[in-house]
Amino acid sequence: MALLLGIGAVVLGSQALAVRDDLQEARVAVVNLQTAATERNLAALPGLSEELSASAADAIEPTRQPLWRIGEWVPVFGENLRGVRLVAESVGGISRDLVSPGVALVGSFSLTRDPATGGFDIAPIIEARDVLATSTRGVSRSLEALDGANTQVMIPQVADAVEEYTETLRGVSNTLTQFHAGMVGVGELLGVDGPRTVVAAFLNNAETAALGGGPAAQSLMRVDAGRVEKIEQVTSGDFPQGVPLDVSIDESASALYNDILTQNINGAMSRPDLPTAGRILEAQWKRLRGLQIDGVISLDPIALSHILAVTGPVTVPSGEVLDSGNVVATLLNQAYFRYDGYTGEADEFFKSAATTVFDRLMSGEYDVWAMGSALVNAAEAGSLMMWSADPETQALLAGTRLQGTLPASNEADTVIGAFFRDRSSSKIDFYLHTETVVTTDACNVEKPRYTVETRIWFDIPPGLELPGYVRSQLYPFYRTEVFAYGPVGASVSEATAVDPGTATETGPSVLDLGRPAVKYIVDLVPGQTGVVRTTFEGVPGEYGPTTVYTTPLVNPSVVTLVETPCA
Repeated sequence: MALLLGIGAVVLGSQALAVRDDLQEARVAVVNLQTAATERNLAALPGLSEELSASAADAIEPTRQPLWRIGEWVPVFGENLRGVRLVAESVGGISRDLVSPGVALVGSFSLTRDPATGGFDIAPIIEARDVLATSTRGVSRSLEALDGANTQVMIPQVADAVEEYTETLRGVSNTLTQFHAGMVGVGELLGVDGPRTVVAAFLNNAETAALGGGPAAQSLMRVDAGRVEKIEQVTSGDFPQGVPLDVSIDESASALYNDILTQNINGAMSRPDLPTAGRILEAQWKRLRGLQIDGVISLDPIALSHILAVTGPVTVPSGEVLDSGNVVATLLNQAYFRYDGYTGEADEFFKSAATTVFDRLMSGEYDVWAMGSALVNAAEAGSLMMWSADPETQALLAGTRLQGTLPASNEADTVIGAFFRDRSSSKIDFYLHTETVVTTDACNVEKPRYTVETRIWFDIPPGLELPGYVRSQLYPFYRTEVFAYGPVGASVSEATAVDPGTATETGPSVLDLGRPAVKYIVDLVPGQTGVVRTTFEGVPGEYGPTTVYTTPLVNPSVVTLVETPCA
């Protein structure tokens, strides 16, 4: 009996190594498919799909034999067989559920309008969403199973193959999650699942808030089965100011962002949490028009620049030509030199320009795949976000930048936040510059430390006479609030003004969005610099790679990560 078991182990071990080679080929095919899809090398996709299918079939066939399954029960040795089988089944699932239908879909996907109704053909969107949903669930199940495999007892050749594939699969999972969320967003914007009332909120980064800026212009739309009807366009001046709003807000948010968060429409984006802003806009529209909105699409001129890079220039009703190179400066700065901000002329120009670009986006008359890449880039930069009042739809956006939230744990990424809000009632943030240095002590697994030092200043050209509407409306200086958010579960061990500028006020320090958060009020005049420093102390647990989320600004924040050497 011992001899038979020994012979069986040798045979199975040999088969496991052979399958491992097939899986290595399959892993390379998966990577090549990702690259080809990213580069839109459509001609290469069918051949790569066939390669993956063949490698997956070769790998799976031996793992279905009864002897293989029996061998998995053998202590230690069986873990090698189990690990190989899990990878083989995962590769087979990717080939079957994602690559084969995906390659066919990529070759035919387009956004076309029905001449009779003027609406978009939603069939390709539904098909793409279903393929991505099925694949996302399958990959998630595979990762869960592979995370349960004990590579410590596997032979090195198998352990390395399992770990390499698992890492590749994590990349696939992240890509699928982002694309699925994007397709869900497109579906909501076009009313794929039935009638929706949607608000497109265009943010003004020249008067910054944590999520980008105030929703200076908004378009109310009715969407259904691919048809989009614009009902009304408004500016921030159409909403009541300083009037209490019937919406529930966390005490921590009220402490950090005060009444401006809910009483002034331009304060709605103050907290780095789009669901909070979505609920506020929902309540604002209900008070303004008695309407129940179903969702919010939030985008800023930075996102519009990504869109125009694909569509080409557009001409707004006033005659200005906007393109990807000038749209940010035109909307967020030059408009205030050309139009009177006090009479609402500047807001009207902003509204007409933003909606002109958005209408061009909704035309579908451009390279769909190039636009997809542009919108992904805008979402990753925090300049494109979406909120749905439907909990099930909102859940489908979870884990993506499109959702406009901070992660609920540190496992995938340890996210640090550095956010900003203008309190001068100005449009001066076109000239705002920021730098954030995050120093981590990740080696200290018991109490990891994260020190966040943020520097801000204004770079205003010498001799430039700023319009009154751009200058501070409230103070003889520029007031900026800086918010530092630490890892989930951490606490604040230091909060100080390293360079106070004219003056810097520190606090409050609260627990917000499951994280420690500190607020600084920094007053500066041109030529001054403000520097604040916060140190967060973590607790034992899983900490993923450090990532910094920050406010999308006209002049992108410079972020530096520094890891202190291990002792």
